[in-house]
Amino acid sequence: MYRTVRLDEVVLEDDDFAPRRAAVKAYLQAFDLDRLLHTFRRQAGLPSDAMPLGGWEEEACGLRGHFTGHFLSACARYAFADDDAAMRARVGRIVDVLATCARADGYLSAFEETVLDTLEAEENRNVWAPYYTLHKILQGLVDAYRFTDNGQALEVAVNLAHYIRGRFRKLSFWKIDGILRCTKVNPVNEFGGIGDALYSLHELTGDKELLAFAMTFDRPYFLDNLTAGRDVLENLHANTHLPMILAAMHRYDLTGEPGIRQAVMHFLSFLEGRTFANGSNSSKATAFIPGQVSERSEHWGAYGDLHDALTGGECESCCAHNTERMLEHAFAWTGDVRWLVWLEGLRYNAVLNSASISTGLSQYHQPLGEHVRKTFSRPYDDFWCCTGSGIEAMSELQKNIWLRAGDTLLMNLAVSSTLTWKEKGIRIEQRSGFPDRAETVLTIRTERPVSFTLQWKAVSVRGVSMDGVPAALVEGNGFISLTRDFQDGDVLVVSLAAERVEVPLPGDGERRAVRVGPVLMAEVVTEPEDAMPGAPSAAGDATGGNGGPISGLAGLVPLFRVTSQPYTVYRKTAGACAGCETAGRKPDDKAADGRAAYGC
Repeated sequence: MYRTVRLDEVVLEDDDFAPRRAAVKAYLQAFDLDRLLHTFRRQAGLPSDAMPLGGWEEEACGLRGHFTGHFLSACARYAFADDDAAMRARVGRIVDVLATCARADGYLSAFEETVLDTLEAEENRNVWAPYYTLHKILQGLVDAYRFTDNGQALEVAVNLAHYIRGRFRKLSFWKIDGILRCTKVNPVNEFGGIGDALYSLHELTGDKELLAFAMTFDRPYFLDNLTAGRDVLENLHANTHLPMILAAMHRYDLTGEPGIRQAVMHFLSFLEGRTFANGSNSSKATAFIPGQVSERSEHWGAYGDLHDALTGGECESCCAHNTERMLEHAFAWTGDVRWLVWLEGLRYNAVLNSASISTGLSQYHQPLGEHVRKTFSRPYDDFWCCTGSGIEAMSELQKNIWLRAGDTLLMNLAVSSTLTWKEKGIRIEQRSGFPDRAETVLTIRTERPVSFTLQWKAVSVRGVSMDGVPAALVEGNGFISLTRDFQDGDVLVVSLAAERVEVPLPGDGERRAVRVGPVLMAEVVTEPEDAMPGAPSAAGDATGGNGGPISGLAGLVPLFRVTSQPYTVYRKTAGACAGCETAGRKPDDKAADGRAAYGC
Protein backbone atom coordinates (compact mmCIF):
# COMPACT_ATOMS: atom_id res chain seq x y z
CA MET A 1 0.00 0.00 0.00
CA TYR A 2 1.43 3.36 -1.04
CA ARG A 3 1.49 6.21 1.45
CA THR A 4 2.75 9.75 1.09
CA VAL A 5 6.04 10.15 2.94
CA ARG A 6 5.97 11.93 6.28
CA LEU A 7 5.90 15.71 6.40
CA ASP A 8 9.25 15.85 8.18
CA GLU A 9 10.95 13.88 5.40
CA VAL A 10 10.59 16.45 2.59
CA VAL A 11 11.95 20.00 2.47
CA LEU A 12 10.62 22.23 -0.32
CA GLU A 13 13.23 24.21 -2.24
CA ASP A 14 11.40 25.52 -5.30
CA ASP A 15 10.00 28.90 -6.35
CA ASP A 16 6.28 28.02 -6.42
CA PHE A 17 5.46 25.66 -3.53
CA ALA A 18 8.05 26.72 -0.95
CA PRO A 19 7.20 30.48 -0.86
CA ARG A 20 3.52 29.79 -0.22
CA ARG A 21 4.29 27.36 2.58
CA ALA A 22 6.75 29.84 4.12
CA ALA A 23 4.27 32.71 3.85
CA VAL A 24 1.58 30.82 5.77
CA LYS A 25 4.07 29.81 8.45
CA ALA A 26 5.07 33.46 8.89
CA TYR A 27 1.37 34.42 9.08
CA LEU A 28 0.72 31.85 11.81
CA GLN A 29 3.82 32.91 13.75
CA ALA A 30 2.79 36.57 13.73
CA PHE A 31 -0.91 35.99 14.47
CA ASP A 32 -2.21 37.48 17.73
CA LEU A 33 -3.38 34.44 19.69
CA ASP A 34 -5.43 36.55 22.07
CA ARG A 35 -7.51 37.73 19.10
CA LEU A 36 -7.77 34.15 17.83
CA LEU A 37 -9.11 32.93 21.19
CA HIS A 38 -11.19 35.98 22.12
CA THR A 39 -14.61 34.50 21.36
CA PHE A 40 -13.79 31.26 23.20
CA ARG A 41 -12.89 33.19 26.32
CA ARG A 42 -15.99 35.35 26.09
CA GLN A 43 -18.24 32.32 25.57
CA ALA A 44 -16.68 30.66 28.64
CA GLY A 45 -17.30 33.78 30.75
CA LEU A 46 -13.60 34.61 30.94
CA PRO A 47 -12.28 38.15 30.49
CA SER A 48 -10.82 39.20 27.15
CA ASP A 49 -10.05 42.69 25.93
CA ALA A 50 -8.53 41.54 22.61
CA MET A 51 -9.74 43.13 19.42
CA PRO A 52 -12.31 40.79 17.82
CA LEU A 53 -11.51 39.32 14.43
CA GLY A 54 -13.60 40.22 11.41
CA GLY A 55 -15.53 38.34 8.76
CA TRP A 56 -16.58 34.81 9.62
CA GLU A 57 -14.85 35.08 13.01
CA GLU A 58 -16.60 38.21 14.22
CA GLU A 59 -18.45 37.98 17.52
CA ALA A 60 -21.94 37.66 16.01
CA CYS A 61 -21.06 35.19 13.24
CA GLY A 62 -22.45 31.68 13.52
CA LEU A 63 -19.20 30.10 12.34
CA ARG A 64 -16.98 31.83 14.89
CA GLY A 65 -14.36 29.47 16.23
CA HIS A 66 -13.95 27.41 13.06
CA PHE A 67 -10.70 29.11 12.07
CA THR A 68 -9.14 28.33 15.44
CA GLY A 69 -9.41 24.63 14.66
CA HIS A 70 -7.77 25.05 11.26
CA PHE A 71 -5.11 27.27 12.84
CA LEU A 72 -4.30 24.63 15.44
CA SER A 73 -4.05 21.90 12.78
CA ALA A 74 -1.72 23.98 10.63
CA CYS A 75 0.54 24.98 13.54
CA ALA A 76 0.81 21.35 14.62
CA ARG A 77 1.92 20.28 11.15
CA TYR A 78 4.57 22.99 10.96
CA ALA A 79 5.82 22.08 14.44
CA PHE A 80 6.20 18.45 13.41
CA ALA A 81 7.57 18.91 9.90
CA ASP A 82 10.11 21.59 10.84
CA ASP A 83 10.85 20.38 14.37
CA ASP A 84 9.96 23.92 15.37
CA ALA A 85 9.90 24.48 19.14
CA ALA A 86 8.33 27.93 18.86
CA MET A 87 5.46 26.58 16.77
CA ARG A 88 5.05 23.69 19.20
CA ALA A 89 4.77 26.25 21.99
CA ARG A 90 2.01 28.06 20.11
CA VAL A 91 0.12 24.79 19.83
CA GLY A 92 0.53 24.31 23.57
CA ARG A 93 -0.71 27.79 24.38
CA ILE A 94 -3.83 27.40 22.22
CA VAL A 95 -4.63 24.03 23.78
CA ASP A 96 -4.14 25.46 27.29
CA VAL A 97 -6.66 28.22 26.63
CA LEU A 98 -9.16 25.84 25.00
CA ALA A 99 -8.86 23.49 27.99
CA THR A 100 -9.56 26.42 30.30
CA CYS A 101 -12.62 27.37 28.24
CA ALA A 102 -14.02 23.81 28.18
CA ARG A 103 -16.86 23.05 30.58
CA ALA A 104 -16.79 20.15 32.99
CA ASP A 105 -19.26 18.25 30.77
CA GLY A 106 -16.92 18.64 27.77
CA TYR A 107 -18.68 21.44 25.90
CA LEU A 108 -16.21 23.71 24.12
CA SER A 109 -17.06 26.30 21.51
CA ALA A 110 -16.93 29.97 20.63
CA PHE A 111 -20.72 30.02 20.22
CA GLU A 112 -23.39 29.50 22.85
CA GLU A 113 -24.80 26.04 23.54
CA THR A 114 -28.32 27.23 22.69
CA VAL A 115 -27.35 27.16 19.00
CA LEU A 116 -27.41 23.36 19.23
CA ASP A 117 -30.84 23.54 20.87
CA THR A 118 -32.06 25.59 17.92
CA LEU A 119 -30.65 23.06 15.44
CA GLU A 120 -32.39 20.22 17.25
CA ALA A 121 -35.68 22.13 17.27
CA GLU A 122 -35.63 23.47 13.72
CA GLU A 123 -33.20 21.12 11.95
CA ASN A 124 -32.38 23.34 8.96
CA ARG A 125 -33.20 26.92 9.94
CA ASN A 126 -31.79 29.78 11.97
CA VAL A 127 -28.36 28.25 12.55
CA TRP A 128 -25.14 28.23 10.61
CA ALA A 129 -23.45 24.85 10.65
CA PRO A 130 -22.61 24.43 14.36
CA TYR A 131 -21.34 20.87 13.95
CA TYR A 132 -19.16 22.03 11.08
CA THR A 133 -17.45 24.38 13.52
CA LEU A 134 -17.24 21.77 16.25
CA HIS A 135 -15.60 19.44 13.76
CA LYS A 136 -12.85 21.98 13.08
CA ILE A 137 -12.21 22.34 16.82
CA LEU A 138 -12.14 18.56 17.29
CA GLN A 139 -9.83 18.07 14.33
CA GLY A 140 -7.47 20.78 15.53
CA LEU A 141 -7.20 19.07 18.91
CA VAL A 142 -6.65 15.67 17.27
CA ASP A 143 -3.88 17.11 15.11
CA ALA A 144 -2.29 18.80 18.13
CA TYR A 145 -2.03 15.37 19.73
CA ARG A 146 -0.91 13.53 16.59
CA PHE A 147 1.79 15.97 15.56
CA THR A 148 3.00 17.40 18.89
CA ASP A 149 2.04 14.65 21.36
CA ASN A 150 -0.04 17.09 23.41
CA GLY A 151 -1.95 14.83 25.78
CA GLN A 152 -4.16 17.65 27.04
CA ALA A 153 -5.43 18.17 23.47
CA LEU A 154 -6.53 14.55 23.27
CA GLU A 155 -8.29 14.76 26.63
CA VAL A 156 -10.22 17.89 25.62
CA ALA A 157 -11.14 16.32 22.26
CA VAL A 158 -12.43 13.11 23.83
CA ASN A 159 -14.51 15.06 26.36
CA LEU A 160 -16.02 17.21 23.59
CA ALA A 161 -16.77 14.13 21.51
CA HIS A 162 -18.62 12.51 24.39
CA TYR A 163 -20.53 15.73 25.05
CA ILE A 164 -21.78 15.64 21.46
CA ARG A 165 -22.52 11.93 21.75
CA GLY A 166 -24.56 12.63 24.86
CA ARG A 167 -26.73 15.12 22.99
CA PHE A 168 -27.40 12.70 20.16
CA ARG A 169 -28.32 9.87 22.56
CA LYS A 170 -31.35 11.91 23.62
CA LEU A 171 -32.65 12.35 20.07
CA SER A 172 -35.04 10.15 18.13
CA PHE A 173 -34.09 8.42 14.87
CA TRP A 174 -36.06 10.92 12.80
CA LYS A 175 -34.77 13.94 14.69
CA ILE A 176 -31.21 12.84 13.95
CA ASP A 177 -32.18 12.25 10.34
CA GLY A 178 -33.54 15.78 10.12
CA ILE A 179 -30.51 17.36 11.73
CA LEU A 180 -28.05 15.51 9.48
CA ARG A 181 -29.99 15.43 6.19
CA CYS A 182 -28.19 17.98 4.03
CA THR A 183 -30.13 17.56 0.81
CA LYS A 184 -31.38 21.14 0.51
CA VAL A 185 -29.39 23.63 -1.53
CA ASN A 186 -27.53 26.15 0.63
CA PRO A 187 -27.67 23.86 3.69
CA VAL A 188 -27.16 25.55 7.04
CA ASN A 189 -26.93 22.23 8.90
CA GLU A 190 -23.65 21.21 7.21
CA PHE A 191 -21.64 19.11 9.67
CA GLY A 192 -18.24 18.88 8.02
CA GLY A 193 -15.99 15.89 8.66
CA ILE A 194 -17.00 15.31 12.26
CA GLY A 195 -17.41 11.59 11.58
CA ASP A 196 -13.83 11.44 10.31
CA ALA A 197 -12.55 13.13 13.49
CA LEU A 198 -14.52 10.69 15.64
CA TYR A 199 -13.00 7.74 13.78
CA SER A 200 -9.58 9.25 14.52
CA LEU A 201 -10.41 9.52 18.22
CA HIS A 202 -11.45 5.86 18.23
CA GLU A 203 -8.12 4.94 16.62
CA LEU A 204 -6.19 6.95 19.18
CA THR A 205 -8.08 5.75 22.25
CA GLY A 206 -9.71 2.42 21.38
CA ASP A 207 -13.04 3.89 22.55
CA LYS A 208 -15.69 1.69 20.88
CA GLU A 209 -18.50 4.07 21.87
CA LEU A 210 -16.89 6.72 19.68
CA LEU A 211 -16.57 4.24 16.80
CA ALA A 212 -20.29 3.51 16.96
CA PHE A 213 -21.12 7.20 17.30
CA ALA A 214 -18.96 8.14 14.31
CA MET A 215 -21.15 5.94 12.12
CA THR A 216 -24.11 8.20 12.97
CA PHE A 217 -22.65 10.76 10.57
CA ASP A 218 -22.43 8.29 7.67
CA ARG A 219 -25.82 9.17 6.26
CA PRO A 220 -27.91 6.56 4.42
CA TYR A 221 -29.51 9.10 2.06
CA PHE A 222 -26.05 9.59 0.57
CA LEU A 223 -23.99 6.45 1.13
CA ASP A 224 -26.70 3.83 0.57
CA ASN A 225 -27.57 5.33 -2.80
CA LEU A 226 -23.91 5.45 -3.76
CA THR A 227 -23.42 1.84 -2.74
CA ALA A 228 -26.27 0.92 -5.08
CA GLY A 229 -24.58 2.84 -7.91
CA ARG A 230 -27.10 5.69 -8.01
CA ASP A 231 -25.71 9.12 -8.90
CA VAL A 232 -27.33 11.42 -6.33
CA LEU A 233 -24.79 14.26 -6.52
CA GLU A 234 -26.87 16.72 -8.56
CA ASN A 235 -27.91 19.74 -6.46
CA LEU A 236 -26.00 18.62 -3.36
CA HIS A 237 -23.67 21.04 -1.62
CA ALA A 238 -20.20 19.83 -2.58
CA ASN A 239 -18.10 20.50 0.49
CA THR A 240 -20.79 19.16 2.80
CA HIS A 241 -20.48 15.77 1.13
CA LEU A 242 -16.78 15.54 0.28
CA PRO A 243 -15.92 15.24 4.02
CA MET A 244 -18.60 12.55 4.32
CA ILE A 245 -16.70 10.52 1.73
CA LEU A 246 -13.45 11.04 3.65
CA ALA A 247 -15.20 9.74 6.77
CA ALA A 248 -16.48 6.74 4.81
CA MET A 249 -12.95 5.98 3.62
CA HIS A 250 -11.76 6.11 7.22
CA ARG A 251 -14.60 3.79 8.26
CA TYR A 252 -13.65 1.26 5.60
CA ASP A 253 -10.05 1.28 6.80
CA LEU A 254 -11.32 0.40 10.28
CA THR A 255 -14.11 -2.07 9.45
CA GLY A 256 -13.49 -3.40 5.94
CA GLU A 257 -17.17 -3.14 5.00
CA PRO A 258 -17.34 -3.79 1.23
CA GLY A 259 -20.46 -1.65 0.75
CA ILE A 260 -18.68 1.41 2.11
CA ARG A 261 -15.77 0.97 -0.29
CA GLN A 262 -18.20 0.46 -3.15
CA ALA A 263 -19.97 3.71 -2.26
CA VAL A 264 -16.68 5.61 -2.33
CA MET A 265 -15.58 4.22 -5.68
CA HIS A 266 -18.96 5.00 -7.24
CA PHE A 267 -18.75 8.50 -5.82
CA LEU A 268 -15.36 9.11 -7.42
CA SER A 269 -16.67 8.07 -10.82
CA PHE A 270 -19.64 10.44 -10.43
CA LEU A 271 -17.35 13.25 -9.27
CA GLU A 272 -15.08 12.80 -12.29
CA GLY A 273 -17.94 13.83 -14.57
CA ARG A 274 -18.28 17.10 -12.64
CA THR A 275 -14.60 18.02 -12.65
CA PHE A 276 -13.06 21.07 -14.31
CA ALA A 277 -9.72 21.18 -16.12
CA ASN A 278 -8.02 22.15 -12.83
CA GLY A 279 -9.01 18.82 -11.28
CA SER A 280 -11.47 20.38 -8.85
CA ASN A 281 -15.24 20.72 -8.66
CA SER A 282 -18.32 22.67 -7.49
CA SER A 283 -20.32 25.49 -9.05
CA LYS A 284 -24.03 26.30 -9.40
CA ALA A 285 -26.81 23.89 -8.64
CA THR A 286 -29.25 23.04 -11.40
CA ALA A 287 -32.18 23.70 -9.03
CA PHE A 288 -30.83 26.85 -7.44
CA ILE A 289 -32.49 29.55 -5.37
CA PRO A 290 -32.02 32.97 -7.06
CA GLY A 291 -29.79 35.30 -5.09
CA GLN A 292 -28.39 32.57 -2.86
CA VAL A 293 -25.20 30.53 -2.87
CA SER A 294 -26.62 27.76 -5.02
CA GLU A 295 -27.14 30.14 -7.95
CA ARG A 296 -23.40 30.52 -8.49
CA SER A 297 -21.30 28.25 -6.34
CA GLU A 298 -20.55 25.38 -3.97
CA HIS A 299 -22.90 22.75 -5.45
CA TRP A 300 -22.79 19.99 -8.04
CA GLY A 301 -24.83 20.12 -11.21
CA ALA A 302 -25.66 17.42 -13.72
CA TYR A 303 -23.12 14.76 -14.62
CA GLY A 304 -20.98 15.67 -17.62
CA ASP A 305 -22.51 19.12 -18.08
CA LEU A 306 -20.60 22.23 -16.99
CA HIS A 307 -21.73 24.42 -19.89
CA ASP A 308 -23.23 27.07 -17.59
CA ALA A 309 -20.93 26.49 -14.60
CA LEU A 310 -18.42 29.29 -15.28
CA THR A 311 -20.19 31.63 -12.89
CA GLY A 312 -17.16 33.09 -11.14
CA GLY A 313 -18.07 30.97 -8.12
CA GLU A 314 -16.76 27.66 -9.42
CA CYS A 315 -14.18 25.46 -7.69
CA GLU A 316 -14.47 26.30 -4.01
CA SER A 317 -10.94 25.91 -2.66
CA CYS A 318 -12.10 23.67 0.20
CA CYS A 319 -13.19 21.18 -2.44
CA ALA A 320 -9.65 21.00 -3.85
CA HIS A 321 -8.21 20.34 -0.40
CA ASN A 322 -10.66 17.55 0.34
CA THR A 323 -10.52 16.06 -3.16
CA GLU A 324 -6.76 15.69 -2.83
CA ARG A 325 -7.23 13.75 0.38
CA MET A 326 -9.74 11.47 -1.33
CA LEU A 327 -7.46 10.81 -4.29
CA GLU A 328 -4.41 9.97 -2.19
CA HIS A 329 -6.60 7.60 -0.19
CA ALA A 330 -8.05 6.00 -3.33
CA PHE A 331 -4.53 5.41 -4.65
CA ALA A 332 -3.48 3.85 -1.34
CA TRP A 333 -6.45 1.48 -1.65
CA THR A 334 -6.05 0.50 -5.29
CA GLY A 335 -2.59 1.42 -6.58
CA ASP A 336 -4.40 2.63 -9.71
CA VAL A 337 -2.33 5.27 -11.50
CA ARG A 338 -5.45 7.15 -12.63
CA TRP A 339 -5.87 8.62 -9.15
CA LEU A 340 -2.30 9.93 -9.14
CA VAL A 341 -2.73 11.51 -12.58
CA TRP A 342 -5.83 13.32 -11.32
CA LEU A 343 -4.06 14.27 -8.09
CA GLU A 344 -1.02 15.71 -9.88
CA GLY A 345 -3.13 18.12 -11.92
CA LEU A 346 -5.24 19.05 -8.91
CA ARG A 347 -2.07 19.78 -6.89
CA TYR A 348 -0.76 22.37 -9.34
CA ASN A 349 -3.99 23.83 -10.61
CA ALA A 350 -6.32 23.97 -7.60
CA VAL A 351 -4.34 23.38 -4.37
CA LEU A 352 -1.24 25.42 -5.22
CA ASN A 353 -3.36 27.82 -7.26
CA SER A 354 -5.66 28.46 -4.30
CA ALA A 355 -3.01 30.45 -2.43
CA SER A 356 -1.37 33.84 -2.88
CA ILE A 357 2.37 33.56 -3.42
CA SER A 358 2.90 36.67 -1.27
CA THR A 359 0.62 35.94 1.73
CA GLY A 360 -0.17 32.24 1.32
CA LEU A 361 -3.82 33.03 2.04
CA SER A 362 -6.50 31.45 -0.05
CA GLN A 363 -9.07 32.25 -2.66
CA TYR A 364 -12.62 31.24 -1.79
CA HIS A 365 -13.54 30.29 -5.35
CA GLN A 366 -11.23 29.78 -8.32
CA PRO A 367 -12.83 31.28 -11.45
CA LEU A 368 -11.98 29.59 -14.75
CA GLY A 369 -14.03 31.66 -17.18
CA GLU A 370 -13.16 34.71 -19.26
CA HIS A 371 -11.66 37.94 -17.89
CA VAL A 372 -11.82 36.90 -14.24
CA ARG A 373 -9.54 37.75 -11.34
CA LYS A 374 -8.28 36.09 -8.20
CA THR A 375 -9.22 37.56 -4.82
CA PHE A 376 -7.49 36.32 -1.68
CA SER A 377 -8.62 36.55 1.92
CA ARG A 378 -7.24 39.29 4.14
CA PRO A 379 -5.24 38.43 7.26
CA TYR A 380 -7.74 39.56 9.91
CA ASP A 381 -10.92 40.42 8.03
CA ASP A 382 -12.42 37.46 6.10
CA PHE A 383 -11.81 33.95 7.51
CA TRP A 384 -13.80 32.10 4.87
CA CYS A 385 -13.98 28.34 5.15
CA CYS A 386 -11.31 28.29 2.43
CA THR A 387 -9.04 30.54 4.49
CA GLY A 388 -9.02 27.76 7.08
CA SER A 389 -8.63 24.81 4.73
CA GLY A 390 -6.09 26.89 2.81
CA ILE A 391 -3.66 27.33 5.71
CA GLU A 392 -3.93 23.60 6.36
CA ALA A 393 -3.20 22.83 2.70
CA MET A 394 -0.13 25.08 2.72
CA SER A 395 1.12 23.51 5.97
CA GLU A 396 1.33 20.12 4.21
CA LEU A 397 2.29 21.34 0.76
CA GLN A 398 5.28 18.99 0.65
CA LYS A 399 3.10 15.88 0.74
CA ASN A 400 2.35 13.73 -2.32
CA ILE A 401 5.57 14.71 -4.06
CA TRP A 402 6.89 11.30 -3.02
CA LEU A 403 4.95 8.17 -2.04
CA ARG A 404 6.33 4.94 -0.67
CA ALA A 405 5.36 1.28 -0.49
CA GLY A 406 7.96 -0.97 1.14
CA ASP A 407 11.19 -0.60 -0.80
CA THR A 408 9.51 1.27 -3.67
CA LEU A 409 9.73 5.06 -3.82
CA LEU A 410 7.36 6.74 -6.26
CA MET A 411 8.09 10.25 -7.57
CA ASN A 412 4.73 11.85 -8.20
CA LEU A 413 5.60 15.53 -8.71
CA ALA A 414 8.63 17.21 -10.23
CA VAL A 415 9.17 19.80 -7.48
CA SER A 416 12.58 20.93 -6.28
CA SER A 417 12.98 19.48 -2.81
CA THR A 418 15.08 17.16 -0.67
CA LEU A 419 13.72 13.85 0.55
CA THR A 420 15.27 12.14 3.56
CA TRP A 421 14.48 8.42 3.62
CA LYS A 422 15.41 7.75 7.21
CA GLU A 423 14.95 3.98 7.18
CA LYS A 424 17.30 3.63 4.22
CA GLY A 425 19.78 6.25 5.38
CA ILE A 426 19.63 8.18 2.10
CA ARG A 427 18.73 11.60 0.77
CA ILE A 428 17.40 12.34 -2.69
CA GLU A 429 17.92 15.88 -3.92
CA GLN A 430 15.44 16.78 -6.62
CA ARG A 431 16.19 19.84 -8.77
CA SER A 432 13.38 20.51 -11.16
CA GLY A 433 12.86 23.09 -13.86
CA PHE A 434 9.26 22.01 -14.39
CA PRO A 435 7.07 23.39 -15.89
CA ASP A 436 9.57 25.76 -17.51
CA ARG A 437 11.80 22.83 -18.49
CA ALA A 438 10.58 19.31 -19.09
CA GLU A 439 13.06 17.57 -16.85
CA THR A 440 14.03 17.03 -13.26
CA VAL A 441 17.35 15.82 -11.83
CA LEU A 442 17.64 13.42 -8.90
CA THR A 443 20.90 13.07 -6.97
CA ILE A 444 21.36 10.22 -4.51
CA ARG A 445 23.22 10.87 -1.25
CA THR A 446 24.12 7.81 0.82
CA GLU A 447 27.02 6.55 2.93
CA ARG A 448 26.74 3.03 1.51
CA PRO A 449 25.11 1.33 -1.50
CA VAL A 450 21.36 0.93 -1.01
CA SER A 451 18.97 -1.25 -3.00
CA PHE A 452 15.49 0.05 -3.72
CA THR A 453 13.10 0.78 -6.57
CA LEU A 454 12.45 4.22 -8.03
CA GLN A 455 9.12 4.54 -9.77
CA TRP A 456 7.25 7.09 -11.91
CA LYS A 457 3.89 7.36 -13.64
CA ALA A 458 4.44 6.14 -17.20
CA VAL A 459 2.21 8.85 -18.62
CA SER A 460 4.36 11.55 -17.01
CA VAL A 461 7.84 10.43 -18.06
CA ARG A 462 9.49 10.09 -21.47
CA GLY A 463 12.67 8.49 -20.21
CA VAL A 464 15.32 8.30 -17.49
CA SER A 465 19.08 8.40 -17.84
CA MET A 466 21.51 7.53 -15.09
CA ASP A 467 24.99 8.99 -15.07
CA GLY A 468 24.46 9.86 -18.72
CA VAL A 469 23.29 6.39 -19.83
CA PRO A 470 19.64 5.51 -20.60
CA ALA A 471 18.30 3.50 -17.69
CA ALA A 472 16.82 0.04 -18.17
CA LEU A 473 13.24 0.64 -17.08
CA VAL A 474 10.50 -1.88 -16.41
CA GLU A 475 6.95 -0.85 -17.33
CA GLY A 476 3.71 -2.24 -15.95
CA ASN A 477 0.35 -1.21 -14.52
CA GLY A 478 0.83 2.37 -15.65
CA PHE A 479 4.23 2.83 -13.96
CA ILE A 480 7.86 2.64 -14.98
CA SER A 481 10.41 1.40 -12.47
CA LEU A 482 14.15 1.26 -11.93
CA THR A 483 15.49 -1.22 -9.36
CA ARG A 484 19.19 -1.31 -8.49
CA ASP A 485 21.85 -0.71 -5.88
CA PHE A 486 22.17 3.05 -5.75
CA GLN A 487 25.52 4.64 -4.91
CA ASP A 488 26.36 8.00 -3.39
CA GLY A 489 26.45 10.63 -6.12
CA ASP A 490 24.31 8.73 -8.62
CA VAL A 491 22.52 11.24 -10.85
CA LEU A 492 19.28 10.51 -12.68
CA VAL A 493 17.90 12.87 -15.31
CA VAL A 494 14.17 12.36 -15.74
CA SER A 495 12.69 13.60 -19.00
CA LEU A 496 9.08 14.65 -18.39
CA ALA A 497 6.10 14.40 -20.72
CA ALA A 498 4.70 17.90 -21.17
CA GLU A 499 2.63 17.97 -24.34
CA ARG A 500 0.09 20.68 -24.95
CA VAL A 501 -3.48 19.39 -24.86
CA GLU A 502 -6.83 21.13 -25.16
CA VAL A 503 -9.38 20.19 -22.53
CA PRO A 504 -13.05 20.71 -23.45
CA LEU A 505 -15.51 22.10 -20.93
CA PRO A 506 -17.92 19.19 -20.36
CA GLY A 507 -21.23 19.86 -22.04
CA ASP A 508 -19.89 22.84 -24.04
CA GLY A 509 -18.65 22.22 -27.56
CA GLU A 510 -17.06 25.65 -27.92
CA ARG A 511 -14.92 26.19 -24.85
CA ARG A 512 -11.46 24.74 -24.31
CA ALA A 513 -8.77 25.07 -21.69
CA VAL A 514 -5.08 24.45 -22.37
CA ARG A 515 -2.87 22.18 -20.30
CA VAL A 516 0.84 21.56 -20.73
CA GLY A 517 1.36 18.16 -19.19
CA PRO A 518 -0.55 18.41 -15.89
CA VAL A 519 -0.29 22.22 -15.67
CA LEU A 520 -3.31 24.34 -16.53
CA MET A 521 -2.54 27.50 -18.46
CA ALA A 522 -4.19 30.92 -18.34
CA GLU A 523 -4.28 33.74 -20.86
CA VAL A 524 -3.45 36.97 -19.04
CA VAL A 525 -2.85 40.60 -19.76
CA THR A 526 -0.01 41.67 -17.47
CA GLU A 527 0.40 45.29 -16.54
CA PRO A 528 4.04 46.21 -15.82
CA GLU A 529 3.32 47.06 -12.18
CA ASP A 530 1.58 43.70 -11.68
CA ALA A 531 4.50 41.59 -12.81
CA MET A 532 5.96 39.40 -10.10
CA PRO A 533 9.75 39.55 -9.81
CA GLY A 534 11.21 36.60 -11.63
CA ALA A 535 7.85 35.57 -13.07
CA PRO A 536 7.46 34.83 -16.77
CA SER A 537 5.97 37.60 -18.85
CA ALA A 538 2.47 36.90 -20.03
CA ALA A 539 2.88 39.18 -23.00
CA GLY A 540 5.46 37.05 -24.76
CA ASP A 541 7.54 33.93 -24.35
CA ALA A 542 6.30 32.33 -21.14
CA THR A 543 9.68 30.87 -20.24
CA GLY A 544 12.01 33.66 -21.18
CA GLY A 545 13.04 31.76 -24.29
CA ASN A 546 14.54 28.69 -22.65
CA GLY A 547 12.88 26.29 -25.05
CA GLY A 548 10.86 24.52 -22.35
CA PRO A 549 7.38 23.00 -22.60
CA ILE A 550 5.54 26.29 -22.13
CA SER A 551 7.89 28.19 -24.41
CA GLY A 552 6.23 29.83 -27.37
CA LEU A 553 2.72 29.82 -25.88
CA ALA A 554 2.34 33.56 -26.29
CA GLY A 555 0.20 35.11 -23.57
CA LEU A 556 -0.19 31.84 -21.64
CA VAL A 557 1.28 31.18 -18.19
CA PRO A 558 0.60 28.53 -15.57
CA LEU A 559 -2.59 29.46 -13.76
CA PHE A 560 -0.88 29.10 -10.36
CA ARG A 561 1.50 31.94 -11.31
CA VAL A 562 -1.24 34.46 -12.09
CA THR A 563 -1.41 37.07 -9.35
CA SER A 564 -3.61 40.15 -9.70
CA GLN A 565 -4.04 40.22 -13.49
CA PRO A 566 -7.31 39.45 -15.27
CA TYR A 567 -7.12 36.07 -16.97
CA THR A 568 -9.05 33.51 -19.00
CA VAL A 569 -8.85 29.72 -18.70
CA TYR A 570 -11.71 28.29 -20.76
CA ARG A 571 -11.64 30.12 -24.08
CA LYS A 572 -14.04 30.09 -26.99
CA THR A 573 -12.77 28.15 -29.97
CA ALA A 574 -12.14 29.83 -33.33
CA GLY A 575 -15.31 31.23 -34.80
CA ALA A 576 -17.04 31.56 -31.44
CA CYS A 577 -17.48 34.82 -29.63
CA ALA A 578 -14.08 35.14 -27.95
CA GLY A 579 -14.21 37.51 -25.01
CA CYS A 580 -17.95 37.17 -24.45
CA GLU A 581 -19.13 37.16 -20.86
CA THR A 582 -20.38 33.83 -19.57
CA ALA A 583 -23.86 33.23 -18.18
CA GLY A 584 -24.64 36.95 -18.26
CA ARG A 585 -21.99 37.65 -15.65
CA LYS A 586 -20.13 40.92 -15.55
CA PRO A 587 -16.34 40.44 -15.56
CA ASP A 588 -15.83 41.53 -11.95
CA ASP A 589 -18.91 39.94 -10.42
CA LYS A 590 -18.68 39.73 -6.64
CA ALA A 591 -19.11 35.96 -6.81
CA ALA A 592 -15.54 35.80 -8.04
CA ASP A 593 -14.14 36.53 -4.58
CA GLY A 594 -16.56 34.56 -2.48
CA ARG A 595 -17.73 37.39 -0.26
CA ALA A 596 -21.23 37.21 -1.70
CA ALA A 597 -21.51 33.55 -0.81
CA TYR A 598 -22.50 33.89 2.82
CA GLY A 599 -23.05 36.67 5.29
CA CYS A 600 -23.35 36.70 9.04
